[in-house]
Amino acid sequence: MRIDFFKLTALYIGAILVLASCGGLQQQVTTGGGGGEKSIAMEADSFKFTPNNIKAYEGDVLVLSINNVSGSTHNFAIKDPDGQILQSVDLPAKQIVEIRIKLLKPGEYLFYCDKPMHSPLGMKGRIETLKK
Repeated sequence: MRIDFFKLTALYIGAILVLASCGGLQQQVTTGGGGGEKSIAMEADSFKFTPNNIKAYEGDVLVLSINNVSGSTHNFAIKDPDGQILQSVDLPAKQIVEIRIKLLKPGEYLFYCDKPMHSPLGMKGRIETLKK
């Protein structure tokens, strides 16, 4: 039996596109106004963060308690609205890691797993930060 390289490649690319389309933003979770610390429980699993769409306010400090429920090590990297990396933290398999993020300015803070192919397959999200 001979495997056609082009058919196999097309099948592989199609599977990646299907998986990537499953990685959209979820319903937005709002932290509420008032400043100060806001706690959010988050899950890291194979190719997704839950929640992955958060609304907060300028000056808030988010305390993310990230439970990596998968059997693989993941990562949580976050960029400020200017595209500068604020933090990059490894998430060991089957462990909870707490991360504090001070939202100094309004805009989109994008977060993702920096492991190869994890972000393109849906392991990413955003924190929309509004002006007080």
